[in-house]
Amino acid sequence: MIKKILLPTDGSETAGRAAQMAVDLAQRYHATLEIVSIIDPMPFVSFSGGEALSFYLDAAEKAAAEGIARAEGIARVGGVEFASRVLREHGPAQSICAYAQGNACDLIVMGSHGRRGLDAVLLGSVAQKVLTLATPPVLVVK
Repeated sequence: MIKKILLPTDGSETAGRAAQMAVDLAQRYHATLEIVSIIDPMPFVSFSGGEALSFYLDAAEKAAAEGIARAEGIARVGGVEFASRVLREHGPAQSICAYAQGNACDLIVMGSHGRRGLDAVLLGSVAQKVLTLATPPVLVVK
């Protein structure tokens, strides 16, 4: 039985589609949503005296807030109970999996950008890593 659904969001179009799917499932199973956005505080080594890192963190905080607000709006329209938070941790996939396990989530619903080839190698796929590491089932929305 699905009682709690984890919805990681990055604010993208695919994350919006995943939010709608998560809300639909939450309605059907009378489940609650856990909405999270992950900010990796150290995504790269800055050689410019910290200015680039500061710019990145400001932009990441804004993007996380916007992504969560969008998912919360979809949940409100659907009449689904939710909680949301921003996680500031290294490794988005590992953070998603740890959060799911630590908060007794029964399902993870997340978007995938569908990167392939060199893009997948260079940028990685958070969804692919979550599929590999997660304990609960994962529904990937494209």
